[in-house]
Amino acid sequence: MTTGKNLNKNLETFLRHIDAIKDTLPMTMLLIQPYNKKANDDFMKFLKESVEEIEDDNGKKRLLVKADESKKFETLERNASTSTLANKIIPESLFVSLISQYDAFLTRLLRAIYEIKPDVLNGSERNLTFSQLVEMETIENARKFIIDKEIDTVLRKSHSEQFDYLEKLIGIKLRENLPIWQTFIEITERRNLLVHCDGVVSNQYVKNCQEHNCQIEKTRVGERLGVEPKYFSNAYKCLYEIATKLTHTIWRKLLILDLKEADRELNDVCFHLINTNSFDLADILLEFGCHQKRHFNDSLKNVFIVNGSLSKYLQDKKDEAKQILDKKDWSASSDDFKLAYAVLTDDYEKAYELMIKIGDNGEVDKSDYKQWPLFNKIRTEEMFKETFKLIFKEEYSVMETPMRPLQELITKEIKKNKELKEKTVKKVESAKELKEKESTTPNTGLPQVGGKRKSKVRASK
Repeated sequence: MTTGKNLNKNLETFLRHIDAIKDTLPMTMLLIQPYNKKANDDFMKFLKESVEEIEDDNGKKRLLVKADESKKFETLERNASTSTLANKIIPESLFVSLISQYDAFLTRLLRAIYEIKPDVLNGSERNLTFSQLVEMETIENARKFIIDKEIDTVLRKSHSEQFDYLEKLIGIKLRENLPIWQTFIEITERRNLLVHCDGVVSNQYVKNCQEHNCQIEKTRVGERLGVEPKYFSNAYKCLYEIATKLTHTIWRKLLILDLKEADRELNDVCFHLINTNSFDLADILLEFGCHQKRHFNDSLKNVFIVNGSLSKYLQDKKDEAKQILDKKDWSASSDDFKLAYAVLTDDYEKAYELMIKIGDNGEVDKSDYKQWPLFNKIRTEEMFKETFKLIFKEEYSVMETPMRPLQELITKEIKKNKELKEKTVKKVESAKELKEKESTTPNTGLPQVGGKRKSKVRASK
């Protein structure tokens, strides 16, 4: 049976790549800020001490530099200018890289579609000469040639036209219930501005954005658009959402018999987002997962529901968390789901009863109690630790996991200069908070509330 293995691998590759780019920006900006400050301070000090401001006969003000210090002036001015430009160029370059990663993702996605449904190429209008066929020797080589040409043509289209192509290819509307679409169009159009027009707004940018109802009312032709930290973050989230929804919509359309893996892998993506406190994206994709027309079984659908509630709960939106849970009757569910319901509704007494009932060889094991974010809050309770000891005959201990490189760097830099804490692209926790958070929310593992798979290291997949 054909599976969605390549679809999932492509999505996983893309998400890892844009995660790397997202982390690179604050790390890079954090490292260059001290040098930028020094270069500007040195230049300003030189201006104050060694440069005289004069007014010429036309009333224009000019800087007067002594001849023997002109070289120093030029060097200091260039250093200040170069370091300041880096603050502009680096975010813009990494933003362009985000869009480039999406284009690479789309290339691999098309190849996966052609592999799953090779008959879609039957309608291709690509022509081959007899001499080309002779050179290719086999039908398979000719097929690969046609695919390469087809993909090359698609990539030359606008991003909106690429969606037109996909919708026609698969026979499904991909932009329904997709409020992020306008953001997607704007960021791809801004990428074109940065690459081709140095970010200066063109008539083409305005026209394309207006055609898709993008919110650009205050933007004027001729002004320059850059990439601010919040804009970069929103672009990252947009691409994350678009790629995940696109992959799983196509997966469920083309491979209806592979719903089990599709449900599991989408839950894994959402669970990772919860683990990394990316709750806004988690909320969006868990709602997407819950509202799929088909699921492999009720157990896997329940995982979407519980994780959707968990995401709200960890944001201290407990009323919303309970509303999500109460849309379903959990009385006939297995004990692990009942335990999740008890924890998420703060019914700790019931939770302790269920922990004892599940025991040391049930659906929830020792590592689950230590690692799952479901237990982030309850595990601080003394009664939880006593119940854990009763079940497993050992003291509860925190299971720590390594920090991510970004967290290590920020922690190190903050120790050297605490002012940097407020200057990074996003606020981060102190070293102690990061350590505590990492100890309770690991970067690996799968959501196992019901119908579960044991945790595994994702990088080895």
